[in-house]
Amino acid sequence: MTAIPSTRPMWLLYLCDAGLLVTSGLIHLHLWDIAYRHVKTLDVLFLVQVALALLAAAALLVTRHVLVVLGAAALMAGTIAGFLLARTVGIFGFRLTFSSGLAYTVLVVEACAVVLLVLTAALHIRSGRGTAR
Repeated sequence: MTAIPSTRPMWLLYLCDAGLLVTSGLIHLHLWDIAYRHVKTLDVLFLVQVALALLAAAALLVTRHVLVVLGAAALMAGTIAGFLLARTVGIFGFRLTFSSGLAYTVLVVEACAVVLLVLTAALHIRSGRGTAR
C-alpha cells in the first residue's frame, strides 16, 4: 500500500489515539492491582488488556497502518463489551455488582478511543491507502 503524506493534524490524531490506548491500559493495570488480580480468569484478562493496549499504542505510532487502527478500535470495543457483560449478565462466572468511579472513567476513555480510532480508520480508507509515513 502506498503512503499518505504525513500531516500535523494526522500526527495529532495518532498521538491522541495512542494516548487513549495507554490511558485505558494503565487504568486497567491499576484496577487489576487494587482488585481484579484476585478474580479468577479476569485477573489474566485484565493483564492481557493492558499488554494489548500498550502494544497497540506503540504499533499505531510506528506503523500508522489502518489494520492496526482497526485492531485497536476492536480492542477498545471489546473491552467495553466485557465491562457491560460483567455489569449485566456476568462474564466467566463473575458478575460485577459494584463499579468504582474509575471503572466509569475508563469506560468514557474507551468510548472516546473507539470514536477517534474509527475516525482515523475512515480517513485512511477514504484516502484509499493503508499506511501513513
